[in-house]
Amino acid sequence: MIKRVFLAALASVVVLCDAPVALAENPYMDLIDRRGRIVIGVKGDYPPFAALNASGDLEGFEIDLAQDIARRLGVRLQLDVVTSTNRLQKLDEGRVDLLIATLGDTAKRRELVTMVEPSYYSSGVNILAAKSSSITDWAQLRGAPICATRGALYNKEMTRRHLLQVELFGGNRDALLGLKNGICRGWMYDDVAIMATIREGGWDDYEMPLASTLGVSWSMAIHKNAAGTLFEQTLQDIVADWHRTGFLIERADAWDVRTAFLDQRRELWNGKNADGSPFCARQPDGKWNAECRETALLNSDEVSGFHKLALQIREATGLNITLLYDSQDRNKFGQAMLLSLLLVLATVAGSIGIGVVGGFILAARWPIVSHLLQVLVTVSRMTPPLLQLYLVFFGIGGYVAARYGWGFDAFVVAAVILSFYAGSANAVAIQEAILEQRRRRKGPLRRRDIGAVFNFSYSAIMASSVNVAKATGLAGTIAVPELINVTAAIVADAGNPDVMMNLLMLVYFLIVLSVVWLFSALRKYFISATPHG
Repeated sequence: MIKRVFLAALASVVVLCDAPVALAENPYMDLIDRRGRIVIGVKGDYPPFAALNASGDLEGFEIDLAQDIARRLGVRLQLDVVTSTNRLQKLDEGRVDLLIATLGDTAKRRELVTMVEPSYYSSGVNILAAKSSSITDWAQLRGAPICATRGALYNKEMTRRHLLQVELFGGNRDALLGLKNGICRGWMYDDVAIMATIREGGWDDYEMPLASTLGVSWSMAIHKNAAGTLFEQTLQDIVADWHRTGFLIERADAWDVRTAFLDQRRELWNGKNADGSPFCARQPDGKWNAECRETALLNSDEVSGFHKLALQIREATGLNITLLYDSQDRNKFGQAMLLSLLLVLATVAGSIGIGVVGGFILAARWPIVSHLLQVLVTVSRMTPPLLQLYLVFFGIGGYVAARYGWGFDAFVVAAVILSFYAGSANAVAIQEAILEQRRRRKGPLRRRDIGAVFNFSYSAIMASSVNVAKATGLAGTIAVPELINVTAAIVADAGNPDVMMNLLMLVYFLIVLSVVWLFSALRKYFISATPHG
């Protein structure tokens, strides 16, 4: 028994000597140099990124990356096939030096391993659609039937964000049959899987036409204790060089997995400052500047300025003010605010214009025209604006789009519907003001009576304008990227409803105050311009 135990222990020592030594106990680059090889964990069942070919050899996009790393380090490459369930365990145990295995870079994973920045790839959600459909934007799919695979994590979020009419199928095969049979305008799935489907053949008349959304960056991973070592820095420099030289785009083209992410990153990493120095460069602490890193995954010790302040607030209170440090969120919110202001101006001006014209026609009591207008005004006032938006955009608009291939502009639909809704109330208020002024004058209106008519109808028109300014948020239901729509998207990405909803309330409060101030100024003008007596 003692002899058997001794032999077993000796065998274990021999195995451990041949295996990578525990990473926490070794200088990583020295270990690789002494061994003369680097052990890289890769997938074996995820074509075209890493899979066995007909000869039983591993090949794919990530295999090419592994080979280039070994070449640059001047050592042999040993590939170790890993799975989604054991890849982090193998890295932690030191059985692999590096992972290149379709690993998404998330905050949770950064607690377990060291993710190498910059990322080398990104995946997201997209659709497969017929080339003849001419789809160029997610907004074109509002209310459209979209095939999806039951159980996909993003189905609910994509339905909420883009108002899709999702048709669920039990598997990818059934969903694709639904697409080919014309049940849906597209098949929604992971963009990498869609590209693989296209490569399989039989889909020459189909394409992946949109920019992927809900993206997750893929990064290489090394042991947690390897953070800040020469090994990490060397790998970071290699990936940065891949972006700058276009190596990643070249290999992605070779495997037909090129995405907009790679083009955007190549442009970023080739950017220059005003003095000609690289925009993406190492800072005194040895890390890349924050603009070239995964912004959502940084902490306050790694940034400065407003970004540092925002992250300190988040770390101390849990409040995630992304607008202070995320330029994309800031730009989206700013553009949404501008669009919302334009929509408010369009609807307020449109409702007043419709109210003035409608009020005078109603007060004129023309035999046919006034009666028809009265019916239209009543229907518009009594029908909820949300229902009107859906009827025009999805009901009539959906029928026209399906039959004739022509759709309505969402902004125009929202502006017209909301203008008529508020304008109908304004028309009634102005009609009553005109009739009241006639009774006072005991005769027809004169030009000098316009100010009095405005004063009579002022309160009703201002209330209607304030209400329609607040109601512009309904435009988000038909894909107008205004404040409420964009705020919901930011919340979905950043998980900060407390911050964004309070900010949204503040912005709408200021918009309403602006409308009230405008009407107060107009009232003072009309009072001063109206002759007394």
